[in-house]
Amino acid sequence: MAYRVRKVPLTASRTQRSGSGTLARLPRRRGKLPARALAGFQTLARKLQRADFKMRPDLLEAGNDWLNRAGGTRRHHDILNALGRGEAMAVVVPWLRQGALPRMDEVLRLVAGLWLAKQLRNRRVGRVVTVLWPGLSADEEREPGVSAIVRRSGEIDDANFRGGDVKSFFEDLRANLPGTGFSPWLMDQLTRASDADPDLFKARLALRWFDDEEFISLPATQAGDMLAPVQGFDKRLARLVTNLPVLAVIREGPTVPTPGAAVSPLFFPSMGASLIEGKVEAWLEKFGVSVEDVLSGDARQDSLVRRQLPKDIPAIFSVFKERALAEILRLELGLNELGFTPEADIKKALDAFDSGSDGLRARAVAEAARETEINQRQLAKLYQYLLPDGRPQQEVVSLVHFMNFYGPDFLHGLRDSLEADDLRHQVVYLASAKD
Repeated sequence: MAYRVRKVPLTASRTQRSGSGTLARLPRRRGKLPARALAGFQTLARKLQRADFKMRPDLLEAGNDWLNRAGGTRRHHDILNALGRGEAMAVVVPWLRQGALPRMDEVLRLVAGLWLAKQLRNRRVGRVVTVLWPGLSADEEREPGVSAIVRRSGEIDDANFRGGDVKSFFEDLRANLPGTGFSPWLMDQLTRASDADPDLFKARLALRWFDDEEFISLPATQAGDMLAPVQGFDKRLARLVTNLPVLAVIREGPTVPTPGAAVSPLFFPSMGASLIEGKVEAWLEKFGVSVEDVLSGDARQDSLVRRQLPKDIPAIFSVFKERALAEILRLELGLNELGFTPEADIKKALDAFDSGSDGLRARAVAEAARETEINQRQLAKLYQYLLPDGRPQQEVVSLVHFMNFYGPDFLHGLRDSLEADDLRHQVVYLASAKD
């Protein structure tokens, strides 16, 4: 089942000073990638095919051993062996190292990589496979490496497993994961894939949840000598490219020449997406604010709190009382002209009106304060869902969070809904469309 999707002219970017993620506006004219964007990969594929590439035997053996430990099948080993003989080319998808639970930006990169490989195969450039490679380091990317779940209260909990005691990890996860009908299935999936090595844990989940024909996972050490780890993503990528026929890398930014490689791979951008759950969609409608304004920072939380409430309730009641008292005075003067002077009754009416209006004003002020408090809580949750800790949702929230609420069909629906060749930020509505 495909979800509803709306494209907004935003793109994920990072600030130069802190490296923290944000969403910046795209020019309105930019939308889908042009058809010629894939032409460069076709030219590069011909160069790779002429390079007569062969993988080092020790690296090929290490890769096959990794696939055995990750639960790979004969099909996965065949893909790796084809890469080793130079009979296939790789679209490399970098994932974060030392973190077992896939985050949504990692998932989006993988979906983009699978899409690109399929498009290139359809263009008959050769056998193109998608390779998941844990080559990114959270420290080097200037980020905390969080893979979070969102509690029903809106609180963010980092659920990532970075190695150590697997039993304690599952105890904490069971305590913090919101209970749903899919929770037992999800916990079973995680338990079956678990390992003390977080990279192997993640590889098992990826091979289990992304059962594509031309897709494998490789270890971080596939980039070269396992006894001499390389610092810096660019250096690790350069070493990987010298040991693997890499056609493309799913990575933001301009293509960087790779020293020592016969052919430098091209970079292909990932997707950006925010997933809107039903309650979040309801809050957006209640406050009359668009997703685009929230994500871009144009909608201020403090201004939305009282948008639908009167600005000054005491002033409204003062005007109301003044007008009502003037009408009562006009009534009394009219009765006096008729020779009827019910002073006691008029005074009684004035006292009752004054007391009643004061009580009504107090109730209105209390109700406005209560509604303001409710709005503050709902807006806090709204912003935590869309911009958790002030970062784009995809850079914080784990795939596990959505699998817990939407089950095994979630990934199929998401992949059917997203368009990997669209530069705009894709807003995916997970709730069923209203009749």
